[in-house]
Parts: sequence; structure tokens; C-alpha cells
Amino acid sequence: MNTQNLIESLAADLQPIKPIQPRNGISIVLATACVVALIVIAIFGLRHDLRAGAPNPIVIVRGGLLILLGLATSFAVTRAARPAVGQGQNGWGWALAAALMLPLAAVLIYCSHIVNAEPFVKGEMDFAYGPYCLGISSASAVLIGAVQTLWLRRGAPTDLHRAGWLVGLAAGSFGTFAYSLHCPSNSIYYVGLFYGLAVGLCAVIGRFVVPRLIKW
Repeated sequence: MNTQNLIESLAADLQPIKPIQPRNGISIVLATACVVALIVIAIFGLRHDLRAGAPNPIVIVRGGLLILLGLATSFAVTRAARPAVGQGQNGWGWALAAALMLPLAAVLIYCSHIVNAEPFVKGEMDFAYGPYCLGISSASAVLIGAVQTLWLRRGAPTDLHRAGWLVGLAAGSFGTFAYSLHCPSNSIYYVGLFYGLAVGLCAVIGRFVVPRLIKW
């Protein structure tokens, strides 16, 4: 078979593929995150201050940072599905830096208490709900990450490891946000430790699991 015939035989099997739309990827992830949040609320209940319409400030701050990180990394995932020259993908890094402010603030405040020998407020160091935080956040993230990975498989990501980190961060952020709607703790130490662990654990899982699932 000569070169021309070989090209024609290969081209005969080609099928037109409809390009994926980034907005569809974002919409699917947000819809899944909303469904997961409703499931968490239905099973475990909504915080009493949220039910009363007067949320504690820490609830607003931690929820806002988690949503910001989830959105930023989700947008980065959708861009990774359609790689292009000169396409900026660093916005999620700034969102991650903002989210790290809570763990950093927890460390600084803790050090200040120790240095000044100041007593802790009652309940500040109560980590009894920590296992629930990790378990519920991770389970929620698995559902969100699975949907995002299925969508990503339709694209053409070139940096599989980076895509894995991003999917893990996005799913972990939204999954932890879903749990935060129930989480009874108002302690910045609790948030800095267990929320950070939940998102970090999901990011590591995404790094090692997602690339295997989206590999060409």
C-alpha cells in the first residue's frame, strides 16, 4: 500500500467530534456540588445559625474561601481539557494562596496563645468532629470528582498530573464546603487543621487516581 492509499484508509475511519464546551463542564460540576450539599444537609442537617439566617462570621469566611478555590480550580480543569498556546491557567494558584490563609492564621494565633500564656476559649481545641469532617468531606468530594473526571475524559488534557491535582482540589473544596454547611465547629483551629487536611487529602488522591482515568 502506497502512502496516499494508507492516508485514505486511515481517514476513512475518522468520525467528527463535537468540541466540548467549558461552560458545560463548570455547570455540571456546580450542579453536582449543589446536589451533594443538599444530600449532606438532608442526612446530617443544617447548622442552627444558618437555619436562623444569622451565620457565624467564620462560617461565611471558610465557605467563601472554599467556593473561591473550587471555582478557580474547576475553571482551570475546563481549560486543561482544551489546551491552547498562551492560555493563562494560574488563577487557581491565587485562590489556593487565599485559602491557605486560614491554616496560617490558625498557626499564628496558636503561637500567640503559647508565647503569651493566654488560655484558650472553651471549645476552641475541641476536635471531636474531626473524623466526621474528613469522612463526609472526602465522600462528597468523590462524587464531585467522579463527575468532573468523566467530563474531563471527553477532552484532551496534556498534563495529566496537573489535571489530577486540579480535579482533587476542586472536588475537595466543594466537598468540604458541603460538609461545612453542617459542621458545628466555629474554631479557627478546627477549620485550619481539618478543612486543610480534607482538601489536601482529596488533592493527593486526585493526583494519583485521575491521571489513570483520563490517560489517552
